[in-house]
Amino acid sequence: MPRDVMDQVFRHLFNSIDEGVIVTDPEGKIIFYNSEMAKLEELLSEHVVGKYLNEVYDAVTVESSEHLSVVLTREPVLEKHKTYFTNKGKEVTIIASTFPVIEDDEVVAVYSVCKDITKFKELLTKTMQLHDQIGLEGQENRSSNGTRYTFESIVYASPAMQNLVASAKKAAVADGFILVFGETGTGKELLVQAIHNHSARKNEPFVAINCAAIPETLLESILFGTAKGAFTGAVDSKGLFQQAGNGTLFLDELNCMSIALQAKILRVVQERMVRRVGGTMEIPVHCRVISSTNVDPWESVNNGSLRKDLFYRLAVMTLFIPPLKDRAEDIEALIHWFLNRYQKIYGLGEVQIAAELKDIFLRYLWPGNVRELEHIIESAMNMLDGRKVITVDHLPHYLRAKFLSQDGTFSEFYKKGSSTLSHVLREVEKQVLWEALKSHDWNITRAAESIGIARQNLQYRMKKLGMHNS
Repeated sequence: MPRDVMDQVFRHLFNSIDEGVIVTDPEGKIIFYNSEMAKLEELLSEHVVGKYLNEVYDAVTVESSEHLSVVLTREPVLEKHKTYFTNKGKEVTIIASTFPVIEDDEVVAVYSVCKDITKFKELLTKTMQLHDQIGLEGQENRSSNGTRYTFESIVYASPAMQNLVASAKKAAVADGFILVFGETGTGKELLVQAIHNHSARKNEPFVAINCAAIPETLLESILFGTAKGAFTGAVDSKGLFQQAGNGTLFLDELNCMSIALQAKILRVVQERMVRRVGGTMEIPVHCRVISSTNVDPWESVNNGSLRKDLFYRLAVMTLFIPPLKDRAEDIEALIHWFLNRYQKIYGLGEVQIAAELKDIFLRYLWPGNVRELEHIIESAMNMLDGRKVITVDHLPHYLRAKFLSQDGTFSEFYKKGSSTLSHVLREVEKQVLWEALKSHDWNITRAAESIGIARQNLQYRMKKLGMHNS
């Protein structure tokens, strides 16, 4: 393909993406500037291309410009947060990655891929100010600690949950770091709130954050706070470590946090000191940290999504919440509890669930766990049309399709008395565990590591399957 055609293709490609792209030569002359970058900086490409960086932007130096520094270091700069001004006075806040282009061992060009986070920055400032305001209000009204649940809120009938609650109460009193793990929807935050309200910190704040739900560019500032001038518009704001005070900070889905940020979390929990983003002062923190993962934490360590040193630091005590499919006794108890709750909310009077549907629920594997069961019952109640018995016809379509065959009858697995699949799954699981234990001379720790699960998880499954070294 001719060079001029290739140039047109690349220009079209870079002008069609959502990120800003700017390319300079080794001297800092701009040789390409895409339409998204022009939109972001409110400049015209024809007024930028051919000019040097210091002609377009204010205060350009080797120290402040990634393009100039990359020419010298020959190393990329990844995910750099940056606020700057154009020569027209436009303030721009971006996250940019800058890369050298090397030919014959020489840097021939440098390019940056930039994402506009101005709105994220504004959201961060407002969020931190709001958190500070809430924190001050909380000092005036200590009875409201930010929780909704206690151990009395946990509905269960199974021995597994009974043992879990007993262990959680002991962990609450012990006041050390706790790591909770369980599948999505098993009720990790409910358990953590109950622990907080059973501890000596119950009159102090409970602060929770889902590490998977916050953009990485904001998470550090939200956790550690910001110092005035850290970026344009930044104010002195307390992070969640400070806002938790002498209470509890809950880091939900810890394994979804970047490894770099995990290293900073490790430093805070080890030193019990925090430094705000852009600040130099070390500020003491006093909160208890409870964290959670939605997968086996040892699996997260093995696949590199969770630092091993952070795992050992935060997993002083570990609590495993079994999936709902492994505690059938709780399914019936939860059904009755949710029925009672939502019939009061919707003013429906006494509502029941058909016996055949209850039997199906006891056989269903519940991939969404307790949360899925609750949503299904609430949904079914909205579909009753004055009737008082929930049947399979009131269920969401995706569930009816699972439970019913094409002829409208129940599929074989959900017929009463059919346990073929569950029996097979149980036997396969038992065989895998047996082989792991046997090959490691019944050393539970080594056996658990060999199959990628935690020791506590293996002990629970051995007890459930009736396995022992005889």
